Amino acid sequence: METSTSGSRADGRGLEEFRTVFIKTRVLSQAKGSAYVEFGSTKVMVGVFGPRQSEVKLGFTDRGRVNCEVRFTSFSAHKLAKSGQTQSDSSAAQAMQQALEPSVQLDKFPKAVFDVSAMVLEAGGSDLPILITAASVALADAGVELYDLVPAVQLSKQAGQLLLDPSLEESGAEEGSLLVSLMPEPNEVTSLTVRGLWADSEMRDGLELALGACGQLKAAMREALLAAVEGEENPEK
Repeated sequence: METSTSGSRADGRGLEEFRTVFIKTRVLSQAKGSAYVEFGSTKVMVGVFGPRQSEVKLGFTDRGRVNCEVRFTSFSAHKLAKSGQTQSDSSAAQAMQQALEPSVQLDKFPKAVFDVSAMVLEAGGSDLPILITAASVALADAGVELYDLVPAVQLSKQAGQLLLDPSLEESGAEEGSLLVSLMPEPNEVTSLTVRGLWADSEMRDGLELALGACGQLKAAMREALLAAVEGEENPEK
C-alpha cells in the first residue's frame, strides 16, 4: 500500500506511504462483528453489537442510530499523555459516530441502535482514522447493510511536505493535520477535520492525496472481509 513518491521519513517510508497494514475480522466471539487492525505500532480492536431497541426516553424515530464507545488502554493513554497528544474517549467516540453513520442504511432499522465498542490497544499515531476504518470493517463483518465501507486517513503537514498516515512522533512535530473519512463508491466525504493553517494549494493537494489513499485502504478492507468469508467456506485451508 504505497504510491511512488520522492522523499523519505524517519521510519524509511515515502511521504505518501502507509505503515504496514494488517486487518483481521471475526476476532471477538461475543460480538456480531469485529475487527483487529494494525497500522505499524498502532493497534485497535472494535466489536459491533446489536441491533437493540432504542431507549424509550429517546422516543420513536424512523431511523436507527450508531452508538460509539472508545476506550484507551492505560498504556496507550500514558503514551499519548507523554507525547502531549491526549484525546478524550468521548471526543473520539463522537468523531467515529459522525464518520460512520452516513454509511449505514439506518432507515432500515427504525428505533434500533448498533453499539460500536472500540479500544486503542496501542497508540502509535493516526489513532482516530484507524478506529474509524476498523469500525467500518466490523460493521460490514456484522452483516449490517451499508452504502459503502468508510476508510479514513490522516495527513500531517510539516516543513511544506504532506505525510500520509503519520506516526505518533510525526504528529507531535506537525504544523497542521487533515483527517478524511470517505465512502469511495459514491465519492462522499463523511467527515473532514482540519487543524492548523492551510493554503488553498496545500488543501487541494492534501485532499487529493487523502482521497486516493482512502481508495487504496478500501481495497485492503475488502480483502480482509473476503478472506474471512473464504475461510468460512473452506475451513480446511
